[in-house]
Amino acid sequence: MIGYVVRRLLSISVTFIVVSILVFIMMHAIPGGPFDATEMPVSEAVRAKIMTQYGLDQPLYVQYLKYMWGVLHFDFGVPFQSPGETVIELLSRAWVPSLVLGGAGVLIGAPLGIALGLYAALNRNSWIDYLASAVATLGLTVPVFVTSMLLILVFAVWLGWLPASGWGAPKNWILPIVAYAAIPLATYARYTRSAMLDTLNKPFVTVLRAKGLSERDVIFKHVLRNSAIPMVTVFLPMFIGTATGSIFVEAMFRVPGLGAYFVSSIESRDYPLEMALVLIITLMFCIAYFLADIAYAMLNPRIRLGGR
Repeated sequence: MIGYVVRRLLSISVTFIVVSILVFIMMHAIPGGPFDATEMPVSEAVRAKIMTQYGLDQPLYVQYLKYMWGVLHFDFGVPFQSPGETVIELLSRAWVPSLVLGGAGVLIGAPLGIALGLYAALNRNSWIDYLASAVATLGLTVPVFVTSMLLILVFAVWLGWLPASGWGAPKNWILPIVAYAAIPLATYARYTRSAMLDTLNKPFVTVLRAKGLSERDVIFKHVLRNSAIPMVTVFLPMFIGTATGSIFVEAMFRVPGLGAYFVSSIESRDYPLEMALVLIITLMFCIAYFLADIAYAMLNPRIRLGGR
């Protein structure tokens, strides 16, 4: 177990470094810069002074090493589009709406999807099964911005029950949370139904029933636990991906979250903010998959993380 943890931590470190190098190179390979004449019409002397101030006049490898040295000390620099605050301050401010709305969407959608998939598997070829299949298909194929438009059209325009956009009041959160919940609900309904049907056809389920265990114990103590591994694989990465901001959902509902900064940092060549977003998200996904592997072993003792 300890050896596995060490190997995974080394793997995460290598992934982090490789991603940082690739992103840094690609950012500077894009034509243009944050202080071009078209974006900031100032004299060449002023522009040269700004470039020197931010270290953009130095060789690329020097810029990379200085930036990564700052990252090791939790200093991601100052965003060009908001020089009055640090990158950490900007992210801590913008992450709150994304975390609240996206996290709530996953925490609501995932249990509903599990329940729907569970009942669909236990009532195969019934109307519940057909409903689960329809919900899963629509949720995975209909783009989230179309879902958001429909929610605004029905509940904000036609019925007038909820506001169409905003962030301040809790009633403004309802429609974005529903839009966020659509994907995890559909995903978990599909995964749960498939995994449950596969497990129900295993020989050990027949043996358990022959031993006289109640159907409730068979389903919830054995079948559901053995079906949980695919769901564990999806949950943490989906939670992180949703909680870090959806460009479309936040744009449709005018939520001041992280989603907009993913776009603006690229458009404005905001190198410190763009690097920080990519590196933090990369690290979070690596940790999520690492925790998912640990959860595998807890759910199924037959899985040995040490490879033996």
